[in-house]
Amino acid sequence: MGSWYRTLSLTAMAMVVAVAESNACRANAAAPSVTIKQGAIEGFAQNDTNVFLGIPFAETTAGENRWKAPQPVAAFPNGHFAATSYGPSCAQAMSGTAITNQSEDCLSLNIWTPRQAAGRGLPVFVYIYGGAMVTGGSSNAQWQGFNMARNDVIYVNFNYPFGGDKSRIVLGGHSSGGVHVDHYLWNHPETFLAGAIEMSANAQSGPAIAPSGVALKQVVQDMLDAGVSLDCTAENYSLDCLRAADTYAFQTTYFNSTTNTWFSPSIDEITRFSNYTERFQSGKYPTSLPLLVGNSDQEGAIFGYVYGSENTDFSSWIRTFDADLAFVPEAELIAAYNESDYPSVSQMSGASYGDARFLCATDAMLQLRAAQQPTWIYRWFGNYSNVLPIPNLGPSHGSEVPFFHGGKECFSLLEDVTTAEQQLADYMLSWFVAWIKNPQAGPGWAQASPTDGPLARVGVPEHEEEIVMSTTGAYNTRCQNVYLPNYPYYPEVQNPVLLAEEA
Repeated sequence: MGSWYRTLSLTAMAMVVAVAESNACRANAAAPSVTIKQGAIEGFAQNDTNVFLGIPFAETTAGENRWKAPQPVAAFPNGHFAATSYGPSCAQAMSGTAITNQSEDCLSLNIWTPRQAAGRGLPVFVYIYGGAMVTGGSSNAQWQGFNMARNDVIYVNFNYPFGGDKSRIVLGGHSSGGVHVDHYLWNHPETFLAGAIEMSANAQSGPAIAPSGVALKQVVQDMLDAGVSLDCTAENYSLDCLRAADTYAFQTTYFNSTTNTWFSPSIDEITRFSNYTERFQSGKYPTSLPLLVGNSDQEGAIFGYVYGSENTDFSSWIRTFDADLAFVPEAELIAAYNESDYPSVSQMSGASYGDARFLCATDAMLQLRAAQQPTWIYRWFGNYSNVLPIPNLGPSHGSEVPFFHGGKECFSLLEDVTTAEQQLADYMLSWFVAWIKNPQAGPGWAQASPTDGPLARVGVPEHEEEIVMSTTGAYNTRCQNVYLPNYPYYPEVQNPVLLAEEA
């Protein structure tokens, strides 16, 4: 992860700045192009924007480069690159190409710029997609940059394992993308960023942590059991042996049934830390950086279904690797959730997941940061059944993302989009873009404060085109009473192999 941060900071940033600044001078070109030190990049015009897709910001991470720091791109073949289609997604926890083409030559970025640029020095918004650090890609229709670019914001997203004025770059992400944003901040206390947004998640949001070496050993055994030919065994595997295997060879049936297990991040005290309070108090965090954080009102609703096969017994669920709740005493968790408050035990279990991974992680970090850092918090209440893959989930995890992106093209794969949905998306985009352009001014409501402070309710039914103010204290009782006292013990490292055997 640390190597990804460094690659993004150096190579990708240089590319984005060069592309966006040069493109500002060619706003009227029929097919935009720009030349950087690696060669010419040729984009295309679409929907009143200039678009550059699939620009590589590092060499392939396959073969000998697997599990090593990404190497900067030396030069484009034949001196030019046709940036006209998305690059493949990185290797992930799903088999084959049914959802997305995968490759280890995946470190690419996409840029949308205004067609009629107002000049140089435009603000830049860099977005990191979510997917629990095991799935996802930059080509998802719900996060495209057309709406941002039409509002004079340069928009960038990228695949992972800036152009304006680099002092006006805002970094944002949702779910595991929000985790990456937070880790970036903890790794760069002297950051040049102008602002950051962490949607749903932060550095205390998971995924769960396994002991070093346990997970990869199990992956090797699974591969051998599946008939993959390797020059090593699970007892004496080496990275060199595994570098010789094809990407898809890792994606055995068992691997894909435990998608959040085998490649979770590790705490190395270099890129991911065990004590964020201590780090914050010692000045190793950018406390002057404007920060926007928030959650969906029912974050965990969708996870009641995602983990439906293992969460029907709450006392067992809270000890699983996926639940990532071992840092909270069992008695406290059982007392905190009343089965009669939920349609099913699975939905109650999903609520605990939403609390631990998202809502209460946000609340805990807010206690730490809001007293010193200019921070604003929102809560999403938009209730539309056509946004998430399972209907009638309400404002659950991820349902806000296409609205923050302004809808329109970002609604292109949704069915039965209403005028009201687009109006809400227009409203969300308007204040969000204004904040990206001037983070110090805030998004239009009062700054957060620890424990019980201003909270903006957005997307509230019958009040969609306004901010309805409330307080964090109206929603964080369980977070304050159950989770906050125990976050100093997070994460508790668990052995997923032993847990599976016990189950």
